[in-house]
Amino acid sequence: MAKFERYHPIMTPHFTMDWLTQFKVKDINLLRRQTVPNETIIETAKYVNRQMSTVMHDQSLTWGVAEKQTDVFRGIVQLTPSSRASSSAQLTIVPMTKPDDELVNEIQTYMAGFAKNTFGSSQTELIIK
Repeated sequence: MAKFERYHPIMTPHFTMDWLTQFKVKDINLLRRQTVPNETIIETAKYVNRQMSTVMHDQSLTWGVAEKQTDVFRGIVQLTPSSRASSSAQLTIVPMTKPDDELVNEIQTYMAGFAKNTFGSSQTELIIK
């Protein structure tokens, strides 16, 4: 399997996915505060560092998502391949606004193919947070 750090940016018809380090921490913090209301900018920066560490250790892929046309931050996507005993992957999408069917549908469709072609995953479990 190739090194995870190679998989960026990823472009779908309407969105660009890139490492969280390519996005403003304040935008990520606004999203994170939807589930962790008192999270500080410092805690969000630590979250970004932890997520990037999982990428560098080939454990999981985490991207920020922006609209191609406007470059507006739309959410976070994480793809985690399963252990070798299973041929599934877990796709977590955290949209900035809920519901965001356009984002979820396009990313889910693209990532199912990506997981199959990259990791040999026959199934992709979708989690929307």
